Amino acid sequence: MNANPIAVVYRFIEYLAFGTRLERCREKYLFVTTQARRILILGEGDGRFLQQLVAINPTGQIDVIESSEMMVQLAMGRLPVEAHSRVHFYQRDVLPIPDQHYDLVVTHFFLDCFEPQSVQRIIAAIETQLSPGALWLLSEFQQPPSGFRALHAQLWLRTMYLFFQKTTGLGIAALPPYATLLRAAGLRQIAVSDQFLSLITAQLWIKPS
Repeated sequence: MNANPIAVVYRFIEYLAFGTRLERCREKYLFVTTQARRILILGEGDGRFLQQLVAINPTGQIDVIESSEMMVQLAMGRLPVEAHSRVHFYQRDVLPIPDQHYDLVVTHFFLDCFEPQSVQRIIAAIETQLSPGALWLLSEFQQPPSGFRALHAQLWLRTMYLFFQKTTGLGIAALPPYATLLRAAGLRQIAVSDQFLSLITAQLWIKPS
């Protein structure tokens, strides 16, 4: 997936489609980040969450992996000067994970860009780098199992995947079972908040001590 073609206008595309729903989802559990010492963010995008994170957590060391050059530039532009020394950008594919012990991982609308086998590899690689008691903050789309909510989600997901296939070359067309894969890796869900007829979800996971 190459997000460069839509990086500059992505924020406006997001607002046009969802208003502030995705932002509220990313912010839902922001309060848990205040004491994190070593943080990993995958697929930060244009830096809006990172900007909030460095404001609420003034000392944590942050590693950001983002493959899009344009998104990295936008994210760096949102950082206050005093945060530059503690935010480290890796402009590349997600693997390998930096050799650190993290107490917080953040993936906002990121895992939905990969096929199940890739998500499994990503989760496995990250899990080995997590300290006991580490948190995983996640925002994602999801597919409800039945009823009107299921139909609503199917229409939205089909439209979004088609859009990103055409604009960024995204190579998949369906959500991976990220929650199942997180549980299989030994993580435990401790909080969840759904919105927009359960199409959008904010979740908090923990690596048991």
